[in-house]
Amino acid sequence: PVTSARFVGEGVAAAKRGACLLVTEALAKDARLLNAHVWSHPFASWALAELLDECEAPDDPAVIGEACKIHPTATLGPRVILGARVTIGAHAVIGHPGFGWATRGSETRAVPQLGGVVIEDDVYIGALTTVDAGTLSPTRVRRGAKIDAHCHIGHNADVGEGSILAAQCGLAGSVLLGRAVRMGGQAGVADHVTIGDGAMIAAKSGVIGDVPAGAVVAGYPAQPRLRWLRGLARLYKKPR
Repeated sequence: PVTSARFVGEGVAAAKRGACLLVTEALAKDARLLNAHVWSHPFASWALAELLDECEAPDDPAVIGEACKIHPTATLGPRVILGARVTIGAHAVIGHPGFGWATRGSETRAVPQLGGVVIEDDVYIGALTTVDAGTLSPTRVRRGAKIDAHCHIGHNADVGEGSILAAQCGLAGSVLLGRAVRMGGQAGVADHVTIGDGAMIAAKSGVIGDVPAGAVVAGYPAQPRLRWLRGLARLYKKPR
């Protein structure tokens, strides 16, 4: 969505590559926006939901690569693509609509999630794990990633090549994991956070901001692990 004149150029460039461009009425008279979709209210997410409701996204069945091992109780939604040698455990759900909602005043409506899921070669996904479909583009799990049981990968997330997520990890929407990220059990990541290549997230950490490549973080909010341990040591020394 384009809500300011300073973003018009970027929006036009994106639209030329096949994207949909949403603009406010105030911008609709711009000569460069003749083919834009105009919304009359100030809630961009609501306008996007309305527009996607009008789209005809075919419910293409899942495409499964060679030598995949899929438990018979696993569920693969439409527009799911699996590479070669992918393993999906019991009761996993791949490609269910992501948890996206638009609000307008007291009203709430679902934002259609039409992007599907792409799981690349040699990925392992454990039992009862969910990978939500993306909104406009696929949620992606890259080559060689290993995801334990009871994990959740939110819509539009991107799990980097060779990353390993232990049981009960959760990624909110649009999280970006770099290559070879390690996440301990029950760690959670807030939406739109980027975690750099080779970073390590300790078990039960709550990551609410970007983590640089190679960093080791722990605690809530997650911070450098040694700082977190020193803070705990000082806390335990205090008299009750």
